[in-house]
Amino acid sequence: MFDFVRFSPPKIELGFNGFVVLSEEPPKEGYSGYIIKAENPKELREKLRGVKNSIVAVDCSLGLCKEAVMRKKVDILLDNERRELDYATIKLAKEKDVAIEFGLSKFLTTKGLKRSSLFSRLKQEAKVVKKFDTPFIITSSADNIYQLRSRKQIETFFSYFGLDPKKARFFAERIVKRYYDETYVMNGFLIEH
Repeated sequence: MFDFVRFSPPKIELGFNGFVVLSEEPPKEGYSGYIIKAENPKELREKLRGVKNSIVAVDCSLGLCKEAVMRKKVDILLDNERRELDYATIKLAKEKDVAIEFGLSKFLTTKGLKRSSLFSRLKQEAKVVKKFDTPFIITSSADNIYQLRSRKQIETFFSYFGLDPKKARFFAERIVKRYYDETYVMNGFLIEH
């Protein structure tokens, strides 16, 4: 399993195959990908034009998630406190093969009533994701070293809400293989030497 983080982590053993650094300016070495932040569909399309052959994750607000899912270059819908996925967007993500990220860091940075509303939203989103078998990844989504957690902690937390860690591992590895495995052709096909 890979953990998708927002900073370059130090060499640390937490049970992952590796870390994928998602940033607006990703590092050149290691596994990395672009974060696209946009306020409207036009800005999203313009920013996506500049990205070539790389993992693309979109940090979207309520109205922009559906637009992001419909773009061919988008691989992941990032998790954050203001993201709200509706039924139709999750179903469309399945059809377009866009993974939905469920990140732990937003629960570490919120408290009280806001945190409890995030729990209820996670439970609803997980139920719809499970219903449609939509691709999803579970991550620490860490912004700093203090938000990093072990693979076992992350998997245990999200399995409580009904998300299958084995499926999350499969989808995360599939995203990384698309861009970093030379034998990968398409889902289910590899070149044998």
